[in-house]
Amino acid sequence: MKTLHVPILYGSQTGNSQGAAENLAASLPKELSTSSLTVTSTVMELDDFLENSRAAWTPLCVIVCSSYGVGQAPMGAWKFRELCDLILEKDDFVGKLTGIRYAMLGLGDSKYTTFFLNPSAIDSAMAKAGAERVGSLGKADASGKGDKVQLKVIEDWSQNIVADLKRVVKELDESDDARWKSKEDQISIVRNHTGDL
Repeated sequence: MKTLHVPILYGSQTGNSQGAAENLAASLPKELSTSSLTVTSTVMELDDFLENSRAAWTPLCVIVCSSYGVGQAPMGAWKFRELCDLILEKDDFVGKLTGIRYAMLGLGDSKYTTFFLNPSAIDSAMAKAGAERVGSLGKADASGKGDKVQLKVIEDWSQNIVADLKRVVKELDESDDARWKSKEDQISIVRNHTGDL
């Protein structure tokens, strides 16, 4: 039986992103595992992912991150944002994350003109580095009203993204041993490119 680890990476100032990440980590393994592929998940701050795990990328991850202040990174995501800014400024990182797929949920508050700047920067940098976003970019606004209330947007996105993640898991699950090994080798190369950043 194959195993796929799906890290849930977050940056959170007020705890909302962390809470959403923890809920996803609790539910996704059961929802995504198949009879031949076991999905595991852990929750980790984006900076810890870079520093402690040395950017241990897997074929699929989920990022939940807010903006803080005037579009800055929240606690636990400063170094990751610095990396994203570097990726956006230079072409040295183009293609370095090829083979990585990610889902992205951003949080912010539209009373600030830069409310979605940090999640947008992360999403743009991931794409420029060659990673492929799965599903829609979630935009949870703390000043949202009606069906756009932040908690409802988080809940809806968390439910709707499961179908997109299942498609990726199905594709990986249907890989024969040679393709699975090829994917592992590709991810190993990605780790080597980003582990020392």
